[in-house]
Amino acid sequence: MEHVKELLKSRIEGIHDPVQRILLQDVLADVFTELLQYSEERYARLENKLDRETGDSLRQYYIYTGVCKREDIDNTSRCLFEIKTGQAYGTGYLGRIFLACGYPVIRQCISREYKAQVITDKGEYETVVSLRYCHAYLDAIGHLYHQFNLSQKQWHTINCPFLYKMLDIVDTKGVVPCDEAVQKVEIMLGELSEYVIYDAVLVWNVQEEIYKPSVETAAADNEGVYIHKIFLQDKVSGYLAAPEGEDFFWTVFSQDGILVHTRKRAHENMKLLKVAHMDINKDLTGLLYPLQSNYRNMRHVDRQALNNPRCIWTEGETRRILSSYEVFNEFELLDICMDLQGDIPGIDINHFIKSNSLLKSRRKVALILHPKDSKDIFCYEKMFFLLSELQLCAAEYEWTGILK
Repeated sequence: MEHVKELLKSRIEGIHDPVQRILLQDVLADVFTELLQYSEERYARLENKLDRETGDSLRQYYIYTGVCKREDIDNTSRCLFEIKTGQAYGTGYLGRIFLACGYPVIRQCISREYKAQVITDKGEYETVVSLRYCHAYLDAIGHLYHQFNLSQKQWHTINCPFLYKMLDIVDTKGVVPCDEAVQKVEIMLGELSEYVIYDAVLVWNVQEEIYKPSVETAAADNEGVYIHKIFLQDKVSGYLAAPEGEDFFWTVFSQDGILVHTRKRAHENMKLLKVAHMDINKDLTGLLYPLQSNYRNMRHVDRQALNNPRCIWTEGETRRILSSYEVFNEFELLDICMDLQGDIPGIDINHFIKSNSLLKSRRKVALILHPKDSKDIFCYEKMFFLLSELQLCAAEYEWTGILK
């Protein structure tokens, strides 16, 4: 390009008539401007075409999570809802708390027992309690992963650092009668008592909705198949089908809605899990901490990488994957260590992705991260999310992490 510009400049300088020189300059400027605009437009069209063909298939399925007091939930919100849990809490369940402490402190609390005073509708009791991760929330989020699989959507993990600070209170001595309603529990946590938040709940942008589909019957593999057509007005939210009693089904997504194919029976009503489009301006929930998400900025190189198998993992490839996640902006990657020597403490990597492959002897990879905010009580849990994502991408390695 520089050679062409020099050639044109020399040609223009060879013209002695000033009027003709000005005219030629104007003509060349207009021609090159038009050519530049044309080439940019064609390149933009090509880039948009590639983006449509290799776009972010999960853009409607990013999960946002938060924690708030039950009284601060916005019941009119169209994007944040309370995570619904079952009622089977197990023997000795007295309630749950949110403990606003860092991961190492949480681990110490789980391994100990504490004295507690319990007030029920029939009396007061002194007992000994232990703390454990909240099984009801773990089961609820595990169910969501199950529905992702059944709907043939890419399995990915959820960035919910609040989950591992929601703790069940368990009466280890069995002092409190099971038939009495617990009204208040005061745990003798000493200096940690100021970090206890009662009546806290988890919220996310997932909601169950019931639809009445139109049903047709078709034949497939010598069997009858029931095709449920569901029209969806909301085009910006993501949906997962959840037909009750169906162990195997498949869905077809279209612009207007979805088709749910089942084998067992025709469903008069069909349950869908809606992943609502997040619009914080349409929500008044009083959050205790900022929302967290598994949002990933799918750059052009990331979309291309999804269609290309990775035979060899490199430091650059690992950095590329990590840097695409929004939450990674809160860390600095200090080092990636292969075959790190010495004992590495175990971590609570997202347990929903664990499989039998984790029992095999594999090469260990350690990420050494530095949190930009040293006072962030959720830094360990956010690291666990990143490690879980890497574990899904490279099952041939065993990923662990160290904060410095």
